Amino acid sequence: MAIFIKSKNDTKKMMLNVLIALVPIILFSIYKNGYLPYTHNKTDLFGLFYPLIFILVGSLTSLIAETIYALITKKKGYFKRSYGFMPGLFLSLILPLRTPILILIAACLVATIIGKLIFGGFGKNIFNPALIGYVFMLICFSNVFSTNNYLNNYELDTISKATPLTNASFVTGIGSYDELVKPYGSLSNFFIGTIPGAIGEVSALLCLVAFIYLTLTKTIKWKISVTYVATVFIITYIIGRLLGQGVYYPLFHILSGGLMFGAVFMATDPVTSAVTPIGQVLQGLLLGISTVILRFLGVEGVAISILFVNMLVFLLDKIGAKARFNFLKAILYFILICIIILASGVILASGKRSDKKDPNFEIISKEKNNNQIIYVVNQKGYAGNIKGEIILENKKVVSFKILKHYESKDRYELILKEDYLSKLITNQTNLDNIDTISSATITSNALKRMLNNVLLDN
Repeated sequence: MAIFIKSKNDTKKMMLNVLIALVPIILFSIYKNGYLPYTHNKTDLFGLFYPLIFILVGSLTSLIAETIYALITKKKGYFKRSYGFMPGLFLSLILPLRTPILILIAACLVATIIGKLIFGGFGKNIFNPALIGYVFMLICFSNVFSTNNYLNNYELDTISKATPLTNASFVTGIGSYDELVKPYGSLSNFFIGTIPGAIGEVSALLCLVAFIYLTLTKTIKWKISVTYVATVFIITYIIGRLLGQGVYYPLFHILSGGLMFGAVFMATDPVTSAVTPIGQVLQGLLLGISTVILRFLGVEGVAISILFVNMLVFLLDKIGAKARFNFLKAILYFILICIIILASGVILASGKRSDKKDPNFEIISKEKNNNQIIYVVNQKGYAGNIKGEIILENKKVVSFKILKHYESKDRYELILKEDYLSKLITNQTNLDNIDTISSATITSNALKRMLNNVLLDN
């Protein structure tokens, strides 16, 4: 690739720099997901080192797959320059802690074989291999990405909320500081990384340190990262301002969902990212736009955006090459993208302008019977709509039943075991003080919102 020809760094040195940048992130994942639970007597010695074991299993799976490939193809010197452990290493860092090991191995094999080797090996793949494995899991093992799989044993007892972005998808409109940030502490918790999330992508601080190191060593293309993060900030700032929220709102989006990790390590992958300076800026702009749009559609933003833009890199570099000595040839593209950024902010804000109505709530029927009102409603749960019957008498809830649901058996049994519906009825005038159920966070939160929405309608 051109980047290796122009740079004084050879591939080996670049990969070494990437590993050095990842070391603090890996150590933090062991501290957060192993050491903290261990010191609070929430796990044993195996659990203490489990995050490291998880990462090693992913890395070794990819390494073994590439070793076999090198032996079969007999390509001279391929193994030495293939860096076969990389797909599994990155994939393991962006997965939930409680991902079953067999599923991790399967995903790493998909990442390595389909994401990399099927294209001819290192330097020839057009998609980020680790993200191919990630999307494979999204499609085939979506249950792995449930809230509780992201929580370590200590967080299961201390945090009743879902991961920040999952929690954001259940608020009315775009939410408020108290709904989005306060359940996890403050923005400093987001910045440091003491929030629920994937094994290695929660600490924005360490991602920023990695970005500075990799930029100073000329390992990554900093224009992509900076433009990506800046674009997300601008669009979400517009949305927040239009809906009366402060600067915390764009910061929430930047510090959540592994965006910083994706911007530093995934979007700048030397094989699948733009080479020309203008192409890199265009890539960052498109990544930012697509990430925000996908998030507001309720889809995983970072991974899918990067894979989508991977397909367009050759076009971006083509534009960049033509405009290298004449920027005017690219000016129309920048004007168009700026218009899209502004339009995205305005349109997404207007779509969320619903201060009193919950988009995840639907009234199926509403019947009056003497002094009673019988509601049959739908509320979005974790696996689909939860259908419930709520009966009000003199504007007070006297009955709450679940008629139909798609939640897992374990989650539903927890709701029954905790007698959660009765608790909601008893505390219907003060629902904010009712905690969600650990291991059934999204489901219990959906039931609470269902009851609250009916009370608001009445």
